[in-house]
Amino acid sequence: MAGKNVPNYRLYRENSGESEGFWLHSETLPFRSSLHNWEISLHRHEALFQIFVLAAGGGELLGGSEPRSFAAPAAIYIAPGAVHGFRYYTRNADGLVITVLADRLSPVRAADPAISAFLSRTQIIPLDGSGQDASHVAPLAQRVHEELHRAGPGSDILLDAMVTELVLRLARTGAQAERMGEPFAGRARDRQRIQALTTLLAAHCREHRPVSFYAERLGISPAHLNRIARREAGASVQELAARHLLRAARRELVFTPTPVQAIAYSLGFQDPAYFNRFFKRETGMTPGAFRDAERKKLAA
Repeated sequence: MAGKNVPNYRLYRENSGESEGFWLHSETLPFRSSLHNWEISLHRHEALFQIFVLAAGGGELLGGSEPRSFAAPAAIYIAPGAVHGFRYYTRNADGLVITVLADRLSPVRAADPAISAFLSRTQIIPLDGSGQDASHVAPLAQRVHEELHRAGPGSDILLDAMVTELVLRLARTGAQAERMGEPFAGRARDRQRIQALTTLLAAHCREHRPVSFYAERLGISPAHLNRIARREAGASVQELAARHLLRAARRELVFTPTPVQAIAYSLGFQDPAYFNRFFKRETGMTPGAFRDAERKKLAA
């Protein structure tokens, strides 16, 4: 079914009804699924994401090219706007369904590129591993559910923190499972390449070399190197080079009396004005303002 023909709901077969302050909803899995004979037809939530935490039972996640099986203990993350439906194998399926306004993902995704990439698509995350993050997911979901329905003083603040932690724990669990599922030798080789790239960047970042310079030394294409860098380090090669420059600039601004213009030249910038723009774009402050602020902190 084409995405434009799939109904868009707030909650399943509910188009309204939440209060103006609504940003979070939690209910038990049987609450809604049992009303629809344990089959939820294809739909989507344009402005919401959902986390299903399955404690018992199993079924199929619909909406992709083929149904995807899942079984407890597991969590299912439904990305905002993703077409999805469910077909449960038995009527004893149990767990929680947490629904959250999509804008709550923005600060989480902005904090880490790898987590942002993971949260951009619907995921099935097994929770039967021994990882520390996996062990937190179900208890956290239960605490969110209880706190939401208790509605005590300061609940909104506490719920915001707990939902953020739940999303992060879930994403870290899923990312770990993805890594373990990839060929070990290939990932090990790519991590070695990133280590070698880090060494090369430390030696050459002040020369402002193109990606092809580093790729040639590592024996791979520039496009392949950028793919590895984004997956393993969460940034392109040029972004990693900029981080090295920024780290060196901060260190020299704070711990040396060197004039800003001389620091710019030492970092390979032929135009100090361009260095000022680069530094302000990355930090929100001019080099001079950053130096003054950091030295005041040290003096205090």
